[in-house]
Amino acid sequence: CPRHVWNISNPEGELRRTRIVASSADEALFEAVWELQDCEALIDAAASRVGGLDEHGTRTQMDPHYARCVDKLLTRRKATATLSPQLQRRRTAGNQRRRSHSEELDQSIPTLDVLAKLNGRLQQAQSEVVAAEQRWNAILAKNKLYSDLVEETINRPIRIDVDPSDTLLKVIHARITSCTSHVRYMWLKWLRGPFYRVLGTFCASLSLMVLWSEATLALPFNVSPFAILLGLFDSGETKDRGLLFQLAALVPLLYMSVCVYSSLFKFSLFGNFRLRGSKQSPGAALLFNAQYLVRLQFPLGYNYLFMIKFDTSATNCAFSHVMHNMSTVPFFGTSFSVYAPLLILALCGFTLCNGYARLLAALGVEHEDAILIGDQETLDSKVNEGITLLRRASDRQDSTPLNKDDSSRGLELV
Repeated sequence: CPRHVWNISNPEGELRRTRIVASSADEALFEAVWELQDCEALIDAAASRVGGLDEHGTRTQMDPHYARCVDKLLTRRKATATLSPQLQRRRTAGNQRRRSHSEELDQSIPTLDVLAKLNGRLQQAQSEVVAAEQRWNAILAKNKLYSDLVEETINRPIRIDVDPSDTLLKVIHARITSCTSHVRYMWLKWLRGPFYRVLGTFCASLSLMVLWSEATLALPFNVSPFAILLGLFDSGETKDRGLLFQLAALVPLLYMSVCVYSSLFKFSLFGNFRLRGSKQSPGAALLFNAQYLVRLQFPLGYNYLFMIKFDTSATNCAFSHVMHNMSTVPFFGTSFSVYAPLLILALCGFTLCNGYARLLAALGVEHEDAILIGDQETLDSKVNEGITLLRRASDRQDSTPLNKDDSSRGLELV
């Protein structure tokens, strides 16, 4: 987390990183569109073998339940019949590459199980297209932002002249727009870099204090910096602990929670249940990850109280009674609570040395972190390839302006 925040303050490094991962994101979007096209070919071939059609185009002699399944599958398939121009162009390339795919299909009438598998595969393919397109658009936006920061071509504030005859709402809207453009210009021009550097230093300080507190859990006395800070605002009486004590207790716990919960957004082993971009995670994925979030909440709170050696004997809250049972479990007793947090030191050292990215690169796993590990010549070639792809995509966007909702036309999952 501190390294990520600090890297954001360096637009040159982030621009290079964006260009390096652009080729893999472009390839992933191609693969997602081609997979969607394969699913559509399978569904079209299966639908052509299901029942007969009368003169009105209605299927005859079909079980009602089977007919509903077929209609639902075809309705979902029509949701992506027309994609945005950028995706449709990629679909055309996929047609030329996989036009003989239908020859491999089974010629028998599909069963309900086959239809269910086709529906699940289609839904997964549609989700992958949405996620891949969103990632590609995010890379385009980051490339535009960091290019403007590096080349110092940030748009200056917009001056909007107000007509005295305009209504009050138009005047307010013009003032807000002008003020917003001035604030954005000041943020990008002068405040952004120093803010992220200060924030990165603050996060690094908190991380060091957390690691020190975890490493000294076994000591009989309290040397946690957080406990010392809380002691300055603790009057000894529970009712007299004011706002400063609550804020001092909240900031470390909040930082630890952000570091723990943000890992759920990067964990891709959940498959269909992994979290995606903004407003693109299905309900099942949100519920699945919410369960993990709730499960992590109580051990994290228990570890925080144990880390600062806070005396909970004077409290009568339900949390202290539930987590107090940890000391009565034979295997997961007090000793486990002492030596288990020490594993954080090994994990942090592994992360500090880019061990995760190096491991993925050694295993040949296609991942954003693994892509950034390589020799200078390979990375330079990826940068040049990314520059070409991003410039081409930007030129296409400028030549074919779209409406706000056109980019997601046909991608709404039903």
